[in-house]
Amino acid sequence: MINVIVVEDDPDLCGSICRYLSLVGMKVERAGSGLELDAVLTHFTPDLLVLDINLPGEDGFSIAARLRTSSKMGIVMLTARGQLDDRVLGLTAGADAYLVKPVQFRELEAVIHSLTRRLRDTPRDEAPEPRDEAIRSWSFDAGTWSLITPNGQQVPLTNAEYRVLQTLTAEPGASITREEIATALGKSVGGYDDRSIDAVMARLRRKVSTATGENLPVRAVRSIGYVFAAPVEARTRPES
Repeated sequence: MINVIVVEDDPDLCGSICRYLSLVGMKVERAGSGLELDAVLTHFTPDLLVLDINLPGEDGFSIAARLRTSSKMGIVMLTARGQLDDRVLGLTAGADAYLVKPVQFRELEAVIHSLTRRLRDTPRDEAPEPRDEAIRSWSFDAGTWSLITPNGQQVPLTNAEYRVLQTLTAEPGASITREEIATALGKSVGGYDDRSIDAVMARLRRKVSTATGENLPVRAVRSIGYVFAAPVEARTRPES
């Protein structure tokens, strides 16, 4: 039997997915947020998550990145966000498959079965996921004040950019509040316009994209702040 957790904040859609997957023989638990998911994980071990992106509090990108560092469970993102940037970020954060709503439940079932077979047929000592993560890993180099893309391209950072990324990459996958970002920029908490923080993030994304062609995996977390939703290595000095 396949164990699945459906993480979806729309109760009607979540209920429909859970009923269908139960009817086709899966054992299913449900959660409406990252906090509820963490609570379910204390008593239920899933083979796979069906994970929405737009969730209250921590978003799906952050959840996927966080879980991928400690678990090899399958992750299928099921979301209304179908833009290429979102697909790339979802897969980079750790999703094994990315489906766009509306989706036929038979297709979701087929993806779950296919992914579960692949995960169960993979010998543990092959450890493919850590190798994949290493290939996709970013680096934050404090010694040279630069961000290094997964392809090895180096982006020099200004003082403000350095401070922001130092804060975001200290805990990749964790949501960093706007207050923490404002403090990192040397601004008083509550005295820094949210739109100013958004402008800093937009400029940083644009800089990385223009210089390297890569999409910076920094995502907004609704009502909280931002998250660096990809594996990242911290360097303290330049490589020789």
